[in-house]
Amino acid sequence: MYKPIYIFIGLRYLWNPHLPNFKKIITILSILGISIGISSTIITISIINGFQNKFKNEILSFIPHIIITNKNCNVNKLDFPKEILKLKNIEKITNFISKKVIIEDKKEINIGEIIGVETKNKKNLENYNIKNVLYTLNSKEYNAIIGKELAKKLHVNINDKIKLIILPTSKKKFLKNNPNIQLFKITGVFSTNNEIDEYQILINKKNALNFLNYDKSSITGWRIWLKDPFTLDIQKIKKLNKNFIVLDWKMKKGELFKAMQIENYIMLFFFILILLVAGFNIVISLTIHVLDKKNNISIFQSQGLPRYKIMLIFIVLGSSISIIGNLFGTITSIVLIFQKDFLNFLIKIFFIDIKIPIKIIPIQIFVINITSIFLTILSMLYPIWYAIKSIPSRTLSDE
Repeated sequence: MYKPIYIFIGLRYLWNPHLPNFKKIITILSILGISIGISSTIITISIINGFQNKFKNEILSFIPHIIITNKNCNVNKLDFPKEILKLKNIEKITNFISKKVIIEDKKEINIGEIIGVETKNKKNLENYNIKNVLYTLNSKEYNAIIGKELAKKLHVNINDKIKLIILPTSKKKFLKNNPNIQLFKITGVFSTNNEIDEYQILINKKNALNFLNYDKSSITGWRIWLKDPFTLDIQKIKKLNKNFIVLDWKMKKGELFKAMQIENYIMLFFFILILLVAGFNIVISLTIHVLDKKNNISIFQSQGLPRYKIMLIFIVLGSSISIIGNLFGTITSIVLIFQKDFLNFLIKIFFIDIKIPIKIIPIQIFVINITSIFLTILSMLYPIWYAIKSIPSRTLSDE
């Protein structure tokens, strides 16, 4: 089978039975250095993806990604800003009625948030797991379903009653008007293993309108869920809705979002360091090969082998080391990720009783490998330039 001379020589320089043990060790260490760097990068990025996916599913699935309202938190549902429909990232839009309330029972006083729900629209309440008791939220009775943690705080159970109080929003109203007070009977408790269990109270939507003294066409605003909340551009949405107040999930979960951003920056820095190490490995390996093969390079030149083919010999050598290291590192990382028990065992050596969520995104693995190979090829430029700049007559006369 025909094989170009530069590929043949490059692969012979990479590995052959007659290579000295020292060079074999250098080649193996270069491959291991790249593979360890790539595997650790893929595993770390997959863990970050897992945490982001968990954050998205367990927290961001309950809280809206965008809230559109006004200063009074009282808008007409017919005034929906249609410009928002231009966004391609939208998954779901619903209008809502909510209000911060004071919760009073016989022993405790707490702060909560009422949410007006329509029992017919069961899709929006799937995550609450309240199918068995949802029918109790009818407009004829003032019933409520509250979060499990909130029930614990208030020391209440099903069939107990709680008093909800809404204070006037302004000082003038506070002096003139009495606070709205209403007794609600607890007919169910929901558990989502989310922070909303600590403050949310679900009541019938018509009861919520009456309790808040809203008109039939009035709502608090609109809640929007996105397909990918991490790509949210809040400034773009604010430009589309100048007459409304636009709030996003990053304002409510700002600390978590900043922590995730810091993780991404650390990961980027970590990846750059790994690429630098891989580049140094290739530079050292190729430099040693070039110094050792100076006479051979001069002989190739004197025999008429073009300089670009001499360059290709060392490109084949460096690329082979990089590709083998990348493949070995990628395979190792994927095996470790799918063998979660072993990976969790390694993690538990440093962290006790922690479950690590992992999510593999193939395009990320592809980009990591391509970037690593490309930068490794760039790191070959100096050794290759050193190889072809020598004058054959001068090199051979020194022997």
